[in-house]
Amino acid sequence: MRPDLGACSAACLTILRLLLPGVAAAQVGHDPAHSPYRTLRFGQFIGLNGGLLNGNGGELGVAPHHGPSIGLRYDFLSASTVNLSFEASFARLERTRVDPTKPIATAVTGPFKQKVGMAEAIIQFNLTGGKTWHRLAPYVSAAFGFMLAEQLKADSSSDFKFHTRFALIPAIGTRVFLSDRLFLRVEARSAFWSVSYPASFRTIPSSDPTKPPVLASPAKEWLANGWYTVGLSYAFSRPF
Repeated sequence: MRPDLGACSAACLTILRLLLPGVAAAQVGHDPAHSPYRTLRFGQFIGLNGGLLNGNGGELGVAPHHGPSIGLRYDFLSASTVNLSFEASFARLERTRVDPTKPIATAVTGPFKQKVGMAEAIIQFNLTGGKTWHRLAPYVSAAFGFMLAEQLKADSSSDFKFHTRFALIPAIGTRVFLSDRLFLRVEARSAFWSVSYPASFRTIPSSDPTKPPVLASPAKEWLANGWYTVGLSYAFSRPF
């Protein structure tokens, strides 16, 4: 008996219709409507950040090290794996004062408030690339910047000056996208900068020569300062 080619063709078509949807689903992997990943649509954001800097001020606490900060940040290429940012910050930080002409027991006074400005260039590596995962976009970053602190009259007797300092600031954080245009940033940073001590901090106080030197460490000290920020950013450009 010769096979019925029409019946065989119909049966094959029926089997293919049943199999193809399953193959297509296997290739896609996720239903786009239910995928945890979302493509970032905007590349430029401007935001406002508030933070708390919490360091130790060095061995004597004379460097500005603790207090609130506020900053304005611009993010470029935010829809890519690597994006660039620029930030200008202002902080009002606490520090102590050391008078090397007095005995060590009474030489340290404060805390005093000191205004500090900072400018940074930041390179950021987005761990989920140009997408969010459940609206989260975690990242690591590194910043290079400089800070400028006001000079205090209280330092006139010690010759201590904080001057302009360069800073290296690695960070880890995440962006939480509230919408395509709006995200919340949560970031933990570690700010490294140096402090230089004048010669008067490394001599015996004249009012009590039996005391040890005010400072036994080298003339320069590198400090690590924790810096924790939260900010809100908004896209102001069209999608790329």
